[in-house]
Amino acid sequence: MTEEYKSLNPKSKAALYISYGIAYAVLFLILFAVGYFGKEWMGDNYRFYEMFSLAILIVTLAYIIVAPLIFYRHYKYALTDDKIDVLRGIIIIRRTMVPIERIHQVEVTRGPINNMLGLADVDVTTAGGIAKIQFLDIPVANSIAEDLNRYINDIVRERKEND
Repeated sequence: MTEEYKSLNPKSKAALYISYGIAYAVLFLILFAVGYFGKEWMGDNYRFYEMFSLAILIVTLAYIIVAPLIFYRHYKYALTDDKIDVLRGIIIIRRTMVPIERIHQVEVTRGPINNMLGLADVDVTTAGGIAKIQFLDIPVANSIAEDLNRYINDIVRERKEND
């Protein structure tokens, strides 16, 4: 395993733009539907609703444009002999360190957007929760999962021999 931090695959920005775009379209449809069907119900407050909806859409669109770039720049991960270390965030930067000996399960997941772009996530389950290494090339994700499983099996085998 290595001690240096690795950056995300550049395709991660496209995955984030696509998923945020879908969420934006859903938000737009909801706000439009509420405005269209609730116009009579809102009465004099309809103008406020229009302005409020427009403000929400503008702020959300600005976030969608900027967030993937910041997420890409901040996201880093490292695998060492004793831990998985992930730095991530847009506004709040989180550092997640998972001791390898605490890992219970390793899983490679691919949603439809990641699958379309040839990306996968490695989900590492511990007693304390799940840590993710996101937006990896599929072969890299599979390799990391296999390396972690092999390393965990070696630790378990060592412990059984010492007992």
